[in-house]
Amino acid sequence: MPIDIPSLVPSKYLNHLLQIDSTLKNAGFECYLVGGSVRDLVMGKIPKEYDLTTNAEPKQVKRLFRTVIDTGIEHGTVTVVLDKVNYEITTYRIDKDYTDGRRPDHVEFGTTLSEDLKRRDFTMNALAFDLKTGLLVDEHFGLKDIEQKIIRTIGNPIKRFTEDGLRPIRALRFASTLDFEIEPETKKAIHETKHITKKISLERFQDEVLKSLLGFKPSRMIELLAEESIFQIFLPNLPTKISPRKEILEKLDRTTKELTGLQLAFAFYALLGEITSKDLEIILRTLKFSGQNTKDCILFFEILSKWEKNKKQNGIDLSVLKKEYLAPVKRHFQTRFPVDTKFIQKLNSIFESNITVLVEIWEENPPLLLSDLKLNGNHLAESFPDLPKTSYGTILTQLLDLVLHSPKENEYSRLLHHSAQFISKMVN
Repeated sequence: MPIDIPSLVPSKYLNHLLQIDSTLKNAGFECYLVGGSVRDLVMGKIPKEYDLTTNAEPKQVKRLFRTVIDTGIEHGTVTVVLDKVNYEITTYRIDKDYTDGRRPDHVEFGTTLSEDLKRRDFTMNALAFDLKTGLLVDEHFGLKDIEQKIIRTIGNPIKRFTEDGLRPIRALRFASTLDFEIEPETKKAIHETKHITKKISLERFQDEVLKSLLGFKPSRMIELLAEESIFQIFLPNLPTKISPRKEILEKLDRTTKELTGLQLAFAFYALLGEITSKDLEIILRTLKFSGQNTKDCILFFEILSKWEKNKKQNGIDLSVLKKEYLAPVKRHFQTRFPVDTKFIQKLNSIFESNITVLVEIWEENPPLLLSDLKLNGNHLAESFPDLPKTSYGTILTQLLDLVLHSPKENEYSRLLHHSAQFISKMVN
Protein backbone atom coordinates (compact mmCIF):
# COMPACT_ATOMS: atom_id res chain seq x y z
CA MET A 1 0.00 0.00 0.00
CA PRO A 2 2.03 3.01 -1.16
CA ILE A 3 1.31 6.22 0.71
CA ASP A 4 0.57 9.23 -1.47
CA ILE A 5 1.81 11.90 0.93
CA PRO A 6 1.45 14.98 -1.35
CA SER A 7 -2.24 14.32 -2.07
CA LEU A 8 -3.20 13.32 1.49
CA VAL A 9 -1.26 15.79 3.62
CA PRO A 10 -2.09 19.47 3.04
CA SER A 11 1.05 21.40 2.09
CA LYS A 12 1.04 23.50 5.28
CA TYR A 13 1.20 20.41 7.49
CA LEU A 14 3.57 18.55 5.18
CA ASN A 15 6.04 21.46 5.33
CA HIS A 16 5.82 21.42 9.13
CA LEU A 17 6.35 17.66 9.30
CA LEU A 18 9.35 17.80 6.96
CA GLN A 19 10.80 20.66 9.03
CA ILE A 20 10.49 18.61 12.24
CA ASP A 21 11.85 15.51 10.50
CA SER A 22 14.91 17.28 9.06
CA THR A 23 15.63 19.16 12.31
CA LEU A 24 15.75 15.94 14.32
CA LYS A 25 17.70 13.99 11.71
CA ASN A 26 20.23 16.79 11.15
CA ALA A 27 20.87 16.66 14.89
CA GLY A 28 21.63 12.95 14.62
CA PHE A 29 18.31 11.53 15.76
CA GLU A 30 15.68 9.29 14.16
CA CYS A 31 12.16 10.47 13.39
CA TYR A 32 9.02 8.70 12.20
CA LEU A 33 5.39 9.59 11.70
CA VAL A 34 3.53 7.06 13.83
CA GLY A 35 0.16 5.74 14.96
CA GLY A 36 -3.27 6.76 13.74
CA SER A 37 -1.99 9.24 11.17
CA VAL A 38 -0.07 6.48 9.37
CA ARG A 39 -3.10 4.19 9.57
CA ASP A 40 -5.23 6.91 7.98
CA LEU A 41 -2.67 7.55 5.24
CA VAL A 42 -2.50 3.84 4.41
CA MET A 43 -6.29 3.86 4.11
CA GLY A 44 -6.16 6.87 1.78
CA LYS A 45 -7.57 9.27 4.36
CA ILE A 46 -6.40 12.73 5.36
CA PRO A 47 -5.23 12.48 9.00
CA LYS A 48 -6.86 14.68 11.63
CA GLU A 49 -3.59 15.02 13.55
CA TYR A 50 0.04 14.02 13.20
CA ASP A 51 2.12 12.34 15.90
CA LEU A 52 5.82 11.66 15.62
CA THR A 53 8.26 9.44 17.48
CA THR A 54 12.02 9.78 17.93
CA ASN A 55 14.97 8.43 19.89
CA ALA A 56 15.67 11.99 21.08
CA GLU A 57 14.71 12.51 24.71
CA PRO A 58 12.26 15.33 25.58
CA LYS A 59 15.02 17.68 26.83
CA GLN A 60 16.88 17.17 23.53
CA VAL A 61 13.74 17.88 21.49
CA LYS A 62 13.16 21.05 23.50
CA ARG A 63 16.61 22.34 22.60
CA LEU A 64 15.92 21.95 18.88
CA PHE A 65 12.66 23.88 18.56
CA ARG A 66 11.63 27.38 19.56
CA THR A 67 8.13 26.70 20.98
CA VAL A 68 7.71 23.44 22.88
CA ILE A 69 5.03 22.57 25.45
CA ASP A 70 5.53 19.94 28.15
CA THR A 71 2.27 18.10 27.47
CA GLY A 72 3.32 14.74 28.93
CA ILE A 73 7.01 15.06 29.52
CA GLU A 74 7.05 12.42 32.28
CA HIS A 75 5.94 9.91 29.65
CA GLY A 76 8.26 11.28 26.98
CA THR A 77 5.82 13.52 25.12
CA VAL A 78 6.28 17.17 24.23
CA THR A 79 4.34 19.29 21.76
CA VAL A 80 6.18 21.30 19.14
CA VAL A 81 4.22 24.35 17.93
CA LEU A 82 4.76 25.61 14.39
CA ASP A 83 2.57 28.44 13.08
CA LYS A 84 0.09 27.76 15.92
CA VAL A 85 -0.24 24.08 14.90
CA ASN A 86 0.58 21.43 17.52
CA TYR A 87 2.64 18.31 16.80
CA GLU A 88 3.17 15.73 19.54
CA ILE A 89 6.61 14.16 19.59
CA THR A 90 7.17 11.16 21.84
CA THR A 91 10.47 9.53 22.71
CA TYR A 92 10.88 5.80 22.03
CA ARG A 93 9.99 4.12 25.29
CA ILE A 94 9.07 0.95 27.13
CA ASP A 95 6.11 1.21 29.53
CA LYS A 96 6.67 -0.41 32.90
CA ASP A 97 3.87 -1.67 35.18
CA TYR A 98 0.28 -0.45 35.02
CA THR A 99 -1.31 -0.43 38.49
CA ASP A 100 -4.06 2.11 37.85
CA GLY A 101 -5.37 0.52 34.64
CA ARG A 102 -4.65 3.67 32.67
CA ARG A 103 -1.04 4.93 32.73
CA PRO A 104 2.31 3.17 33.10
CA ASP A 105 3.86 3.63 36.54
CA HIS A 106 7.11 4.63 34.86
CA VAL A 107 8.72 4.53 31.43
CA GLU A 108 12.18 3.76 30.12
CA PHE A 109 13.71 5.89 27.35
CA GLY A 110 16.59 5.09 25.05
CA THR A 111 14.99 2.08 23.39
CA THR A 112 14.50 1.29 19.71
CA LEU A 113 11.62 1.98 17.35
CA SER A 114 10.79 -1.75 17.47
CA GLU A 115 10.47 -1.71 21.26
CA ASP A 116 8.35 1.43 21.08
CA LEU A 117 5.95 -0.05 18.55
CA LYS A 118 5.45 -3.14 20.74
CA ARG A 119 3.84 -1.05 23.50
CA ARG A 120 1.08 0.32 21.26
CA ASP A 121 -2.51 -0.88 21.43
CA PHE A 122 -3.57 -2.32 18.06
CA THR A 123 -1.66 -3.62 15.08
CA MET A 124 -3.20 -1.03 12.79
CA ASN A 125 -1.80 1.73 15.05
CA ALA A 126 1.70 0.22 15.25
CA LEU A 127 2.83 1.53 11.87
CA ALA A 128 5.68 4.00 11.46
CA PHE A 129 6.56 6.02 8.35
CA ASP A 130 9.83 7.69 7.46
CA LEU A 131 8.88 10.95 5.76
CA LYS A 132 12.28 11.32 4.09
CA THR A 133 12.81 7.83 2.66
CA GLY A 134 9.17 6.70 2.35
CA LEU A 135 9.93 3.57 4.38
CA LEU A 136 6.86 2.06 6.06
CA VAL A 137 7.69 0.05 9.17
CA ASP A 138 5.14 -2.70 9.87
CA GLU A 139 6.43 -5.26 12.37
CA HIS A 140 3.02 -6.46 13.63
CA PHE A 141 1.15 -7.14 10.37
CA GLY A 142 -0.87 -3.97 10.73
CA LEU A 143 -1.19 -3.58 6.95
CA LYS A 144 -2.75 -7.02 6.65
CA ASP A 145 -5.25 -6.26 9.40
CA ILE A 146 -6.14 -2.94 7.77
CA GLU A 147 -6.68 -4.72 4.44
CA GLN A 148 -8.92 -7.28 6.16
CA LYS A 149 -10.59 -4.56 8.29
CA ILE A 150 -9.70 -6.25 11.56
CA ILE A 151 -8.97 -4.73 14.97
CA ARG A 152 -6.40 -6.83 16.83
CA THR A 153 -4.23 -6.06 19.83
CA ILE A 154 -0.47 -6.40 19.72
CA GLY A 155 0.23 -9.54 21.69
CA ASN A 156 -2.07 -10.94 24.36
CA PRO A 157 -5.32 -8.91 24.35
CA ILE A 158 -6.05 -9.50 28.04
CA LYS A 159 -2.58 -8.22 28.93
CA ARG A 160 -2.98 -5.15 26.70
CA PHE A 161 -6.45 -4.35 28.07
CA THR A 162 -5.30 -4.93 31.65
CA GLU A 163 -2.60 -2.31 31.09
CA ASP A 164 -5.09 0.33 29.98
CA GLY A 165 -8.84 0.10 30.57
CA LEU A 166 -9.53 2.65 27.87
CA ARG A 167 -8.24 0.36 25.13
CA PRO A 168 -11.40 -1.82 24.99
CA ILE A 169 -13.52 1.32 24.52
CA ARG A 170 -11.14 2.50 21.81
CA ALA A 171 -11.51 -0.88 20.10
CA LEU A 172 -15.29 -0.41 20.01
CA ARG A 173 -14.92 3.13 18.76
CA PHE A 174 -12.55 2.11 15.96
CA ALA A 175 -14.93 -0.69 14.96
CA SER A 176 -17.63 1.95 14.62
CA THR A 177 -15.70 4.78 12.96
CA LEU A 178 -13.63 2.60 10.61
CA ASP A 179 -16.30 -0.05 9.98
CA PHE A 180 -13.87 -2.78 11.10
CA GLU A 181 -14.56 -6.05 12.92
CA ILE A 182 -12.95 -6.88 16.25
CA GLU A 183 -10.86 -10.08 16.15
CA PRO A 184 -12.56 -12.80 18.33
CA GLU A 185 -9.87 -13.11 21.02
CA THR A 186 -9.65 -9.32 21.26
CA LYS A 187 -13.42 -9.07 21.61
CA LYS A 188 -13.46 -11.81 24.24
CA ALA A 189 -10.86 -9.87 26.23
CA ILE A 190 -13.14 -6.81 26.33
CA HIS A 191 -15.58 -8.83 28.40
CA GLU A 192 -12.90 -10.36 30.61
CA THR A 193 -11.23 -7.08 31.57
CA LYS A 194 -14.26 -5.02 32.56
CA HIS A 195 -12.85 -4.65 36.08
CA ILE A 196 -10.00 -2.67 34.52
CA THR A 197 -12.27 -0.65 32.22
CA LYS A 198 -14.19 0.39 35.33
CA LYS A 199 -11.09 2.30 36.49
CA ILE A 200 -11.05 4.76 33.60
CA SER A 201 -12.42 8.24 34.14
CA LEU A 202 -15.96 8.98 33.03
CA GLU A 203 -14.62 11.92 31.04
CA ARG A 204 -12.48 9.58 28.93
CA PHE A 205 -15.39 7.24 28.34
CA GLN A 206 -17.78 9.93 27.17
CA ASP A 207 -15.01 11.41 25.02
CA GLU A 208 -14.83 8.09 23.15
CA VAL A 209 -18.62 8.13 22.71
CA LEU A 210 -18.46 11.67 21.31
CA LYS A 211 -15.66 10.71 18.92
CA SER A 212 -17.76 7.80 17.67
CA LEU A 213 -20.63 10.18 16.87
CA LEU A 214 -18.36 11.89 14.34
CA GLY A 215 -17.62 8.62 12.57
CA PHE A 216 -19.03 6.68 9.66
CA LYS A 217 -21.62 4.69 11.61
CA PRO A 218 -22.26 5.90 15.19
CA SER A 219 -25.03 3.32 15.63
CA ARG A 220 -22.34 0.62 15.61
CA MET A 221 -20.70 2.12 18.71
CA ILE A 222 -24.01 2.19 20.57
CA GLU A 223 -24.75 -1.40 19.53
CA LEU A 224 -21.33 -2.59 20.69
CA LEU A 225 -21.53 -0.75 24.01
CA ALA A 226 -24.91 -2.39 24.62
CA GLU A 227 -23.74 -5.79 23.37
CA GLU A 228 -20.75 -5.78 25.71
CA SER A 229 -22.78 -4.27 28.61
CA ILE A 230 -20.28 -1.41 28.91
CA PHE A 231 -22.81 1.24 29.98
CA GLN A 232 -23.65 -0.85 33.05
CA ILE A 233 -20.02 -0.59 34.23
CA PHE A 234 -20.55 3.11 34.85
CA LEU A 235 -24.34 3.04 35.35
CA PRO A 236 -25.03 0.01 37.59
CA ASN A 237 -28.74 0.88 37.92
CA LEU A 238 -29.37 0.16 34.24
CA PRO A 239 -30.96 -3.16 33.23
CA THR A 240 -28.48 -6.04 32.96
CA LYS A 241 -29.24 -6.46 29.28
CA ILE A 242 -30.20 -3.68 26.89
CA SER A 243 -31.38 -4.30 23.33
CA PRO A 244 -31.23 -1.08 21.28
CA ARG A 245 -34.08 -0.40 18.86
CA LYS A 246 -32.50 -0.81 15.42
CA GLU A 247 -35.02 1.40 13.62
CA ILE A 248 -34.03 4.30 15.91
CA LEU A 249 -30.30 3.62 15.54
CA GLU A 250 -30.70 3.74 11.75
CA LYS A 251 -31.97 7.29 12.18
CA LEU A 252 -28.93 8.11 14.33
CA ASP A 253 -26.73 7.31 11.33
CA ARG A 254 -28.71 9.80 9.25
CA THR A 255 -28.57 12.54 11.88
CA THR A 256 -26.44 15.64 11.31
CA LYS A 257 -23.13 15.60 13.16
CA GLU A 258 -23.54 19.31 13.85
CA LEU A 259 -26.06 18.66 16.64
CA THR A 260 -24.39 16.43 19.23
CA GLY A 261 -27.40 16.71 21.54
CA LEU A 262 -29.67 15.34 18.82
CA GLN A 263 -27.31 12.42 18.19
CA LEU A 264 -27.22 11.64 21.93
CA ALA A 265 -31.02 11.82 22.05
CA PHE A 266 -31.32 9.17 19.34
CA ALA A 267 -28.70 7.00 21.06
CA PHE A 268 -30.40 7.05 24.46
CA TYR A 269 -33.89 6.81 22.99
CA ALA A 270 -32.79 3.67 21.15
CA LEU A 271 -31.32 2.27 24.37
CA LEU A 272 -33.81 3.44 26.99
CA GLY A 273 -36.82 4.87 25.20
CA GLU A 274 -39.20 4.87 28.15
CA ILE A 275 -37.07 6.68 30.73
CA THR A 276 -38.06 10.08 32.10
CA SER A 277 -36.22 13.27 31.28
CA LYS A 278 -35.06 13.42 34.90
CA ASP A 279 -33.56 9.94 34.73
CA LEU A 280 -31.89 10.82 31.42
CA GLU A 281 -30.40 13.93 33.00
CA ILE A 282 -28.94 11.84 35.83
CA ILE A 283 -27.37 9.46 33.29
CA LEU A 284 -25.87 12.26 31.19
CA ARG A 285 -24.48 14.07 34.21
CA THR A 286 -23.09 10.83 35.65
CA LEU A 287 -21.26 10.22 32.38
CA LYS A 288 -19.87 13.78 32.58
CA PHE A 289 -21.40 15.11 29.37
CA SER A 290 -21.19 18.88 29.22
CA GLY A 291 -24.04 20.98 30.53
CA GLN A 292 -24.86 22.14 27.01
CA ASN A 293 -24.89 18.66 25.50
CA THR A 294 -27.03 17.47 28.42
CA LYS A 295 -29.62 20.23 27.99
CA ASP A 296 -29.72 19.79 24.20
CA CYS A 297 -30.07 16.03 24.52
CA ILE A 298 -32.96 16.31 26.97
CA LEU A 299 -34.80 18.76 24.70
CA PHE A 300 -34.43 16.54 21.64
CA PHE A 301 -35.19 13.39 23.64
CA GLU A 302 -38.52 14.90 24.74
CA ILE A 303 -39.33 16.01 21.19
CA LEU A 304 -38.33 12.63 19.75
CA SER A 305 -40.34 10.72 22.35
CA LYS A 306 -43.40 12.85 21.73
CA TRP A 307 -43.09 12.58 17.95
CA GLU A 308 -42.63 8.80 17.96
CA LYS A 309 -45.84 8.46 20.00
CA ASN A 310 -47.88 10.96 17.98
CA LYS A 311 -46.67 10.54 14.39
CA LYS A 312 -49.09 7.71 13.64
CA GLN A 313 -52.07 9.96 14.21
CA ASN A 314 -53.85 11.08 11.07
CA GLY A 315 -53.27 14.73 10.27
CA ILE A 316 -51.47 16.34 13.20
CA ASP A 317 -52.88 19.82 13.86
CA LEU A 318 -50.59 22.63 12.70
CA SER A 319 -50.98 24.38 16.04
CA VAL A 320 -49.67 21.22 17.72
CA LEU A 321 -46.62 21.20 15.46
CA LYS A 322 -45.98 24.79 16.49
CA LYS A 323 -46.59 24.38 20.20
CA GLU A 324 -45.05 20.95 20.83
CA TYR A 325 -42.12 20.99 18.43
CA LEU A 326 -41.16 24.34 16.89
CA ALA A 327 -41.73 26.49 19.97
CA PRO A 328 -39.49 24.42 22.28
CA VAL A 329 -36.70 24.44 19.66
CA LYS A 330 -36.92 28.22 19.23
CA ARG A 331 -37.06 28.81 23.00
CA HIS A 332 -34.07 26.59 23.63
CA PHE A 333 -31.71 27.80 20.91
CA GLN A 334 -32.64 31.42 20.16
CA THR A 335 -30.27 32.86 22.76
CA ARG A 336 -27.30 30.94 21.29
CA PHE A 337 -27.73 31.58 17.58
CA PRO A 338 -30.40 32.51 15.03
CA VAL A 339 -32.74 29.59 14.44
CA ASP A 340 -33.39 29.58 10.69
CA THR A 341 -34.76 27.31 7.98
CA LYS A 342 -31.45 25.46 7.63
CA PHE A 343 -31.51 24.65 11.32
CA ILE A 344 -35.07 23.29 11.16
CA GLN A 345 -34.07 21.13 8.18
CA LYS A 346 -31.36 19.53 10.35
CA LEU A 347 -34.18 17.93 12.37
CA ASN A 348 -35.26 15.79 9.43
CA SER A 349 -34.03 12.60 11.13
CA ILE A 350 -36.81 13.11 13.69
CA PHE A 351 -39.63 14.25 11.43
CA GLU A 352 -38.57 12.58 8.17
CA SER A 353 -41.08 13.32 5.39
CA ASN A 354 -43.00 15.71 7.66
CA ILE A 355 -40.02 18.06 7.85
CA THR A 356 -41.33 19.94 4.77
CA VAL A 357 -44.48 20.88 6.70
CA LEU A 358 -42.45 22.18 9.63
CA VAL A 359 -40.18 24.16 7.31
CA GLU A 360 -43.22 25.70 5.59
CA ILE A 361 -44.67 26.69 8.96
CA TRP A 362 -41.32 28.11 10.09
CA GLU A 363 -40.87 30.20 6.95
CA GLU A 364 -44.22 31.88 7.63
CA ASN A 365 -42.57 33.24 10.79
CA PRO A 366 -45.55 32.52 13.07
CA PRO A 367 -45.67 33.65 16.70
CA LEU A 368 -44.47 30.74 18.80
CA LEU A 369 -43.43 32.22 22.15
CA LEU A 370 -44.83 34.78 24.59
CA SER A 371 -42.08 37.14 23.44
CA ASP A 372 -43.53 36.96 19.90
CA LEU A 373 -46.88 38.43 21.00
CA LYS A 374 -47.64 42.00 20.00
CA LEU A 375 -48.98 42.55 23.50
CA ASN A 376 -47.09 42.07 26.77
CA GLY A 377 -47.45 42.46 30.51
CA ASN A 378 -46.83 46.22 30.38
CA HIS A 379 -49.71 46.62 27.97
CA LEU A 380 -51.97 44.65 30.30
CA ALA A 381 -50.96 46.90 33.21
CA GLU A 382 -51.75 50.02 31.17
CA SER A 383 -55.09 48.81 29.82
CA PHE A 384 -56.32 46.83 32.86
CA PRO A 385 -54.88 48.52 35.95
CA ASP A 386 -57.14 46.55 38.29
CA LEU A 387 -56.02 43.18 36.95
CA PRO A 388 -53.82 41.39 39.52
CA LYS A 389 -50.30 40.84 38.26
CA THR A 390 -50.64 37.20 39.21
CA SER A 391 -53.16 36.88 36.36
CA TYR A 392 -50.85 38.24 33.65
CA GLY A 393 -49.31 34.87 32.94
CA THR A 394 -52.71 33.21 32.53
CA ILE A 395 -53.92 35.88 30.10
CA LEU A 396 -50.73 35.88 28.02
CA THR A 397 -50.73 32.06 27.83
CA GLN A 398 -54.31 32.13 26.58
CA LEU A 399 -53.36 34.73 23.99
CA LEU A 400 -50.42 32.63 22.82
CA ASP A 401 -52.65 29.57 22.47
CA LEU A 402 -55.03 31.68 20.42
CA VAL A 403 -52.37 32.92 17.98
CA LEU A 404 -50.85 29.46 17.66
CA HIS A 405 -54.18 28.45 16.14
CA SER A 406 -54.71 31.73 14.31
CA PRO A 407 -51.54 33.79 13.67
CA LYS A 408 -53.51 36.68 12.15
CA GLU A 409 -54.84 37.45 15.62
CA ASN A 410 -51.36 38.58 16.64
CA GLU A 411 -52.13 42.29 16.35
CA TYR A 412 -52.16 44.63 19.32
CA SER A 413 -55.77 45.75 18.99
CA ARG A 414 -57.07 42.21 18.50
CA LEU A 415 -55.04 40.87 21.41
CA LEU A 416 -56.30 43.69 23.60
CA HIS A 417 -59.87 42.81 22.64
CA HIS A 418 -59.30 39.12 23.40
CA SER A 419 -57.64 40.04 26.71
CA ALA A 420 -60.79 41.91 27.77
CA GLN A 421 -62.86 38.84 26.93
CA PHE A 422 -60.59 36.53 28.89
CA ILE A 423 -60.59 38.88 31.89
CA SER A 424 -64.38 39.12 31.77
CA LYS A 425 -64.67 35.35 31.93
CA MET A 426 -62.23 35.22 34.83
CA VAL A 427 -64.28 37.78 36.79
CA ASN A 428 -67.56 36.01 36.08
